[in-house]
Amino acid sequence: MFFFTCTSMALAGAPSAVELKTAWARHENEMHAHAAHRITLSDDDFNHVASGEIAKRRIHEDGPDRAMGLMWTPIDRNRVWVAVLDDIHDTVVSNLVERRLGRSEAGRKQLYQRLSLPWPLTDRQWVIEIWNNTELAHATTGGIWERPWDLAAPALMPEPDPEAIWVPMINGSWFLLEVGGGTLVVYSARTTIGGSIPSDLVTRWALSTLDEMLEHITERAAVIDAHYTPDHEPVLGGDNAPVPFMSSDVQPSPLP
Repeated sequence: MFFFTCTSMALAGAPSAVELKTAWARHENEMHAHAAHRITLSDDDFNHVASGEIAKRRIHEDGPDRAMGLMWTPIDRNRVWVAVLDDIHDTVVSNLVERRLGRSEAGRKQLYQRLSLPWPLTDRQWVIEIWNNTELAHATTGGIWERPWDLAAPALMPEPDPEAIWVPMINGSWFLLEVGGGTLVVYSARTTIGGSIPSDLVTRWALSTLDEMLEHITERAAVIDAHYTPDHEPVLGGDNAPVPFMSSDVQPSPLP
C-alpha cells in the first residue's frame, strides 16, 4: 500500500513508460544486491514520469515510512549529479541549515544539518555521513549512480545547537540513471525526528518538500556549466571518477 501524488513539471519529450521501465529493470538485480537503500519502482511510477510529471509516493516499511520522488529531465547525468553534490554553494530546502564537517575524503563527506521548525516546535539537528556507492556503480557498469546517506555520531559536530533535539534516525539516497537522452532522478528519505512529532507527519512533510527540491535541482543543473569550471574543486561521480568540467578543455585528474 502506498499514497501516490504527482505534480506536472512540463517535461516535454520524456521517454515512454516502457523505455523507462526497461532501463531501470536492466539493473534491478544489482540494485537489490548492492544499493544502500533499495528502491523498487512500479508501473504507476513510470507512467507518471513518462507523462511529464514528478511522481511522489510513500513506501510503508517497518517503523517510519519512506518518502520517494522521481522525475525525468533532459539534462545529462553529469550536470544533475554536480547540482546534487555541490550543496556547499546552494540551499536545496529553504528551512535547512547545513555545515560541512572537515574536508571530504574521496567521494565522502560528513554534514551537520539543522531543520528550523515553526514555533512552538523545537528545531531538529543531526549529523550524516554521505558517500558514493561505488559498489553499485561498478556492478551496473556505471548504469546507476547512488548517493546515499545515513546517521553519523552527533559528537562530530563541535558546536551543535544546545536547544535543538537530535534526530534518532535518518537515511536516504539519490539514484541517477541515464535514459532517453536525459536522466531519471529518484530520491528517497526516511526519518524519525523524535520528540512528540509523529513519524507519519514527518513523512507527509518530506513528501510536501519533494517538488521544491527536485525542481530546484533541475533548475540548478541547467545553469551548472557557469559554476563547475576548472576553478572548482573536482566533483567525483558515482563511480568516484572525476566529473569532467563543463565547457572546458582543462579536465580534473583521475584519483591516484
